[in-house]
Amino acid sequence: MKIARVIVGSALAGLGLLGLNAGTNGFYVPTFRGETGAKAGYWESFTVPVGAPGNTANFGNDTTSVLTQSVPGAFITGTGNLYNMAVASAFTLSYAGAGPAGLVVLQTRTFGTELDYAAVRLNYNGGSLAAPRTELNRLAVGEPGQPGSGSFVSSAWQWDLTGLGVSHYTLSFNAVEHSLSLDSITLDTQAVPEPSTLALAGLGIAVAAWAVRRRA
Repeated sequence: MKIARVIVGSALAGLGLLGLNAGTNGFYVPTFRGETGAKAGYWESFTVPVGAPGNTANFGNDTTSVLTQSVPGAFITGTGNLYNMAVASAFTLSYAGAGPAGLVVLQTRTFGTELDYAAVRLNYNGGSLAAPRTELNRLAVGEPGQPGSGSFVSSAWQWDLTGLGVSHYTLSFNAVEHSLSLDSITLDTQAVPEPSTLALAGLGIAVAAWAVRRRA
């Protein structure tokens, strides 16, 4: 089930750098989305339940990141969700960029069983980083205890990789138990300018300032 334009209220008020613009499924738009070099991918309908080749984004300018679910028994529901009735699902989202990354924002929306929020990690060559979770939205569906009832839960995590020189990373997350239905995710990665690019930008500013002084 895909629910568009869920209104996000005070849960976003304290997010700071995370941005304040609500989007589909209770997600928000990070402040850096649309910057030069930034990548954004949106997964709303999955096609590969287990293993390779995994699932690439349905839309966005991130065409290389891949979401893979590794536990047997999962299947794709009629609404495109990735679901495992018998076993706790385990996910890996792989990113490979052309240059170093800055801020990274992962957003997930699940139904039924929830993710093991404390176990969400960003992994790179030389490190593994946790991040605090922000709950963006929680929408109950159906009658409690009845078949088909539960809650859609939207969550967000943010990491800052600035200065670490990381251009390839994976995000790992998993369900706390069986019967998690993964409804959608987004991944946003900010690009950090190369030192040579920054140097050229600084030179351009200096030349412009010199020209202004000379005319004066």
